[in-house]
Amino acid sequence: MKLNLSTDYALRVLIFLGSKPDELHSIETLSRTYDLPQSSLMKVVSELVRRGYVSSTRGRAGGIRLGMDPHKINVGDVVKAMDENLDIIDCTNCILDQRCRLKGVLSEATAAFLKVLCSYSLADLISTKDDFVALFNFSQER
Repeated sequence: MKLNLSTDYALRVLIFLGSKPDELHSIETLSRTYDLPQSSLMKVVSELVRRGYVSSTRGRAGGIRLGMDPHKINVGDVVKAMDENLDIIDCTNCILDQRCRLKGVLSEATAAFLKVLCSYSLADLISTKDDFVALFNFSQER
């Protein structure tokens, strides 16, 4: 299963913010760090703010930071929030739809995938945050 880019970016943003929780960060910093388009990150961050995962402060001294404790940010919930369609294939126009068991098997696989993701929090992903901080600082110096 492949997640969409918004989900990928959202998880990267949360890992970055969780690794450096005591600072406000700009979209520009995230863009430079991950070498991702600012416009895409702005959309993703906006959605993360809307859902409470990230908080933002406007103005000259503003920026973004985590909006909740990393232990309360469930990876599976983030994936479900950011990836609207987790169907592995689209069975809607298939002539086999009523008789085929593949749809059920794939649905079961998706549920298992989400169950694993739901067993982790952002805190689990950033348990080695000192390693991330060093990596992020190095990427910003380039």
